[in-house]
Amino acid sequence: MRIIICEDAKEDQTLLISHCLHFQRERQIQLETIVYQNAGQMLADEAAIHADALFLDIYMEGTTGVKAAKIMRSKGYAGAIVFATNSMQHYAEGYEVEAIHYLIKPVTYPAFAEAMRRILALYKAAVRMITVNYGKQQLHIPVDSIHYAEVYDHKTILHTGNGDLVISQSLSALENILGGHPFLRCYRCYIIHMDYVEKMKNTVFLMKDGSEIPIARDKRGELKNQYVSYIFQRMEES
Repeated sequence: MRIIICEDAKEDQTLLISHCLHFQRERQIQLETIVYQNAGQMLADEAAIHADALFLDIYMEGTTGVKAAKIMRSKGYAGAIVFATNSMQHYAEGYEVEAIHYLIKPVTYPAFAEAMRRILALYKAAVRMITVNYGKQQLHIPVDSIHYAEVYDHKTILHTGNGDLVISQSLSALENILGGHPFLRCYRCYIIHMDYVEKMKNTVFLMKDGSEIPIARDKRGELKNQYVSYIFQRMEES
């Protein structure tokens, strides 16, 4: 999950970063935190609209937080918005940008955790998640972050956009959890996410990261047909 902190006060910025790290450790989830010093810096970054949540200071020099939130929405930002403020003066304006929470400065950890609880509820409703066993922990992983899974040296490895994870589930158990499309069990030791396939060759799927995943010889025709059918379906949907 990608979190933006847009805050021009260094002390408040540091506090929110600390709360993010605390929440990440406490809940065992992966958070990527991006910090902007002001609204102008955030609005100039085209990648900002793809974040999952935005913690936004209302009173900043230049563009105010409320105005920045309206601009972000107009650009297509669909994530959660949380305002951090010294006053509830702009509470009503928050409805215009569908803000899910207000935090009064200095932001306490319990207040931050409540905001994150609301964010996660929205995120899980919009993004399909699975739970995997990672050592003695349980991790909640967005399904679409998984590029492919493989069994190597009797270990199940998830290759994700955030790195590799060795999990304790078997590949067959993982296949049941993933539940079919967009995933394809193309070989005894491999499951691929078909959206991350760069090209289908005669004997392998070439993944976008350059990996070559073998196609089972005895099911080659069936597997290729499933992949082609999925791609045509995606084209029709778009």
